[in-house]
Amino acid sequence: MERLTTPLGVIEIRIDDVPVPYTAQECERIKHLCPDVLGRYQIAVRLVPDGSRHSIACVFTPTCQYKTAHESGERMELQSFYNDDRLKLSIGVEFDIGYWPEEYDYDAKYLANGMAYLVHPHTKTERYVFGISWIDDVGWDDPIDGAEREIQTWYGADPTLAL
Repeated sequence: MERLTTPLGVIEIRIDDVPVPYTAQECERIKHLCPDVLGRYQIAVRLVPDGSRHSIACVFTPTCQYKTAHESGERMELQSFYNDDRLKLSIGVEFDIGYWPEEYDYDAKYLANGMAYLVHPHTKTERYVFGISWIDDVGWDDPIDGAEREIQTWYGADPTLAL
């Protein structure tokens, strides 16, 4: 099974905690939003609803210690991971906790090493997309004036932005 390797670890897609094969689609770096990201990918997972609860997770197997930060925005839940080598990895899902309940028939969950979609018995959605992006030269303790570079993984990992 081929897997996407990031600076913080290898990406796995798990359905109900069982690893499944996937294809990571490399995306263009959007010149005006995330020109400096080192990697920008999307992974689409298809799950036909069967009336049961399911979890679809995008996680990485850590190769180092890291700190996490929730960086959600409108119609996106995103978590970022920072390591001591000034690398930042972001994983995003299309969802908005507490908003747009009429638009989403599933939930999202923050995991210690990734993000997950939570499928409910009433869910009709069949396609779930994870956005993954990383950049270097960004640190956990960087001052706010460094945010212009840091925000690039937020755009890069937005699963709603075109490939």
